[in-house]
Amino acid sequence: MMFIAPTIRLLDRVGIISTEKMGNIIEPQKVYSEDVPLAKMLNGVEELKAAIEDTYINYLPFYAHVVTSVKNAKYNLNEPINRLLSELGQKAMTVSADVVDKLEAQETTSAIEETTAAETEQPKEDKPYIVKHSYKFITNSGGTNFYVIDAEYNDGRKVSLITLALSTPPNLIDRRMKRSAELVNNITAVCKELGVKVYFYACSRLQDGENFEQYIPVEKSLKPKVDEFFSLLDPYIKYGRLKVDTLEESIEKLFLTDHHWNAYGMYEAYCDIINMMREDTPSILEPRPLGTLYVVEGADFYGTNARISGYYECKDTFFFYDYNLPKHVLRASYPYDFEQRKRLYLEGRFDRKLSADHYVNFYPYTEYLKYDNTTGRNVLVLADSYSRGISELLGSNFDETYIYDYRRIHEIGNLRQYIAKHNITDVLFMQYSLRGIFDNQNDNTLHLIDLN
Repeated sequence: MMFIAPTIRLLDRVGIISTEKMGNIIEPQKVYSEDVPLAKMLNGVEELKAAIEDTYINYLPFYAHVVTSVKNAKYNLNEPINRLLSELGQKAMTVSADVVDKLEAQETTSAIEETTAAETEQPKEDKPYIVKHSYKFITNSGGTNFYVIDAEYNDGRKVSLITLALSTPPNLIDRRMKRSAELVNNITAVCKELGVKVYFYACSRLQDGENFEQYIPVEKSLKPKVDEFFSLLDPYIKYGRLKVDTLEESIEKLFLTDHHWNAYGMYEAYCDIINMMREDTPSILEPRPLGTLYVVEGADFYGTNARISGYYECKDTFFFYDYNLPKHVLRASYPYDFEQRKRLYLEGRFDRKLSADHYVNFYPYTEYLKYDNTTGRNVLVLADSYSRGISELLGSNFDETYIYDYRRIHEIGNLRQYIAKHNITDVLFMQYSLRGIFDNQNDNTLHLIDLN
């Protein structure tokens, strides 16, 4: 194994062979800022450690096949108990009249009798709606509980999805949430002093919505904590979140097997962000109309939630929009051209392995964008993997856009100098709620920005 794993990694990197992967992203555990003595050497050591760990996990012979088989066996072994516990939890939970009234007032699915059979009134708008839903627990991993929700629409369509519930202790959730707000406020203090506008947009999910307990009654909604986080932010900050308050909204805006937003969720987030910023700066261009939809036949997608849980009974069909964006300068984590990537996918030339991550394969980590606009706005985006896909669209409303995901945030260095050098007019925080608000993986890197 000492020699086989590095050999497989080398052959995979040069393209001689192609290996199945589980989607494990192994990165340096620490990143040292430039003001730390021997920072380059220390960062080199951390990168070497991560490379070794990556080699002897992701490139072991038949690793993905063995892990998938073991997880499937574990799921099948635990399935009767998980189903029994889920059914007991659902039978014990009925919805009170005040909750029904609240749901009706929001024009969501109303008059829910039980979570096992949700009898609803049709919404005013003529859209399909869910009439039945049930859930079952799958597994726990990385401080989160994994659940499958099975739903049936009024038109007979059946949909299953995998969703997460944060399972870390409440005091830890509270402490990390408050620390995240503190870091955002510290950066905002510098921006306010320099006259730079600040915005926070949470890439939210089903548990962040107030109706989450109607779908999984054994878990708690995090909506109160999200609201508390927003209340802790400096009033100078304008904030918002992707609205995922119902099961229908989750299915419409998020992948079924992954925590990321799908192409439509990206578009709605884009409109939210632009409209929020235009309230302060009307010179920012209006949101573009929804582009041309392309559903890619054969592009089956089993996202991170499926790979981690080992549950492959539901899947996504990958789709994207073409917004016919004007010519622009784009710098990304690798050479990227949307038209070329679009052509490859529509011609069926894409990875069809079970482990294929179409979200990652189709969208790069964009780092810089320049459009021929005259808005007078240059935006610094502090993001994570949710910046994939939305970046080119978002950047089309500004002159220049600088994007740093949480792994690269330390590269900003001194914030005052960075703002002056790049004529930054706006700063946008845009991260997954489990990272940007709750810091569930303890990988918040905002503290690495030099604020002196």
